[in-house]
Amino acid sequence: MKRLLCLLLTALMLLSAAACTVQLPAPQTENPTEVPTEEPSEPPTEEPTLQEVPEDWFKSGESAENPPIELTDPVKPIFETDGSIEVGGYADFSDLLSAALLTGTQNRNLSPVSVYLALAMVAEGANGDTQTELLSLLGCKTIEELRGVCGAMLETLSIDRNGSTLDIHNSLWMADKIDGETVKFHDEYLNTLAETYRSEANTVEFGSQAASKQIADWINKHTRGKINVKPEALNFNPATLAVLINTIYLKDGWSDAFDPDRTEQGTFFSPDGEIDADYMNRTDRNVTVREGDGWMAYRVYLNCVGRVTFVLPDEGTDLSGLLGSPEAIGALLRSGEDKRCDVSLKIPKFKFQDRMDLTAVLSALGLNLSFTPAADFSGMSDTPCCIDSVLQESYIGVDENGVEAAAYTMIAMRATGFIEPVELPMIEFHLTRPFLYAIESYDGTVLFIGTVTIPGEQ
Repeated sequence: MKRLLCLLLTALMLLSAAACTVQLPAPQTENPTEVPTEEPSEPPTEEPTLQEVPEDWFKSGESAENPPIELTDPVKPIFETDGSIEVGGYADFSDLLSAALLTGTQNRNLSPVSVYLALAMVAEGANGDTQTELLSLLGCKTIEELRGVCGAMLETLSIDRNGSTLDIHNSLWMADKIDGETVKFHDEYLNTLAETYRSEANTVEFGSQAASKQIADWINKHTRGKINVKPEALNFNPATLAVLINTIYLKDGWSDAFDPDRTEQGTFFSPDGEIDADYMNRTDRNVTVREGDGWMAYRVYLNCVGRVTFVLPDEGTDLSGLLGSPEAIGALLRSGEDKRCDVSLKIPKFKFQDRMDLTAVLSALGLNLSFTPAADFSGMSDTPCCIDSVLQESYIGVDENGVEAAAYTMIAMRATGFIEPVELPMIEFHLTRPFLYAIESYDGTVLFIGTVTIPGEQ
């Protein structure tokens, strides 16, 4: 019996030892150490908790632990286009008109795009040789091509965000009667102006004080009060058949603002002698200037609308000597050799209004029939008419905050059947003598262009 018990105890001990040496199977998981390479198909149901930002993070634009990143290039523009407005016709027209009006001997501000759109609305109502000469000046072969260019302009050159504004409006003002006879405007013409040019249409009695006030109020409203047109200044001939108006208003800040504390008084060398001017100052690192024969150009970027290209003649070179032809204007804005450098920038603050009668200039540029009783504007109305006058008034203001500009172009149609980086050289771009400026959209469309010979508030 004792022997049997001993055998049983021995067997139990052997079984226990065997159990202790058996290896347990691994857990049933696939690739336990492999990290998934694809994002989950479903987003997490709970949003991650944001880390609290220290209160002094944005103080002076930096924090002690996180110094600001130094940019070696201008900030990429917020507003860019696909180049749909890059049409040689408009660029050629802008250069042609600028060359005819900018002499470099006086303050001058011009909006070529405003004149272009106003003339385009007139061209829509022209036929035959009259339309041909208008299309030729505007750089288009067909009215459909012109319509496409202007439609793209109005679509692309429209900005209203983040304090930046580029606003364009068109209008047609029509006579109801002339010499007691009712005037009829063609529906096709009115529909085209409304659909393509976003133009409103109004009927008025030209020659009356009420008509002058209504038109003046419309201009003042759409130029945001920067051009204050007095009703008594609009003396329309009772034989006026129609008036077509374009307005453009621009306001935008610098992408890299000027510090008002760095603005200081200095000397500006005008054609009439030395005068005092308030200069905005800053230093731009590792940027590009363009150099040409007798001039240097530098672009200062705006937040959304585009840029301001400043063209500075070399010392001893008169601004007037750089202008004078469309090719010269085009070269100043679109040619030159790029040079990488640091720039000590000095720009005088300036603000002034301008007024130009463009009638003679446009006639000299090729609008021969359009100003004569032989003009054919039968697409507008059965009442024979021609262009009576073309006027533009404008405003430009440049200071530490940015640029504000406005203009209107008015075309009057007269009835003719009736009465830290790499060490780079420092270049001084100091606008201390007469200079050219051009406010352009980012695709190169010239919105305003002018010359400054006397800075300050005129």
